[in-house]
Amino acid sequence: MDKEAIKLLEQINKSLVEINIRQQTSEMMDETNKLFDKSDRRVEHATNQIQNTFDRVHDKIFNFNNILIGAFLVLGTFPNDTPHVKLWTIIFPIFNMAFMIYIDIRQMEIHRYAAGEQEWTDIERDEYGRKINKQTRLSLLSLFLSVSCLVYLIIKVI
Repeated sequence: MDKEAIKLLEQINKSLVEINIRQQTSEMMDETNKLFDKSDRRVEHATNQIQNTFDRVHDKIFNFNNILIGAFLVLGTFPNDTPHVKLWTIIFPIFNMAFMIYIDIRQMEIHRYAAGEQEWTDIERDEYGRKINKQTRLSLLSLFLSVSCLVYLIIKVI
């Protein structure tokens, strides 16, 4: 073979090696993108599950508080001559209900804030985390207030 043919074959071989490297890189990038997409879907699903769990727990606290309001009403009026609790004490579970409504409004604002996540800066991401943490603390306070009302009722009835 002559030198030009060998040189041409070497160039073809070099081009084939580069094509193979590009193909392998492309396949690896596709696999990596699939893994990132799968991870993003898991994160989104987990975030939705957290929100659903928060909503369910908060709904249960709200329902429990409504039961407490009914119990305060009944025990504040029955028996007629010497009720178990003073009727004015119904203000505590009503206050807690208003507090839970406030928590729900805050949660709606957090959702609105989260809707713009695509344009967030690092500072806004940190702010979102602080909002979530504060919301969790407020919900725990609401749960504590509901349990405190229940404990008060139990003490008054016993």
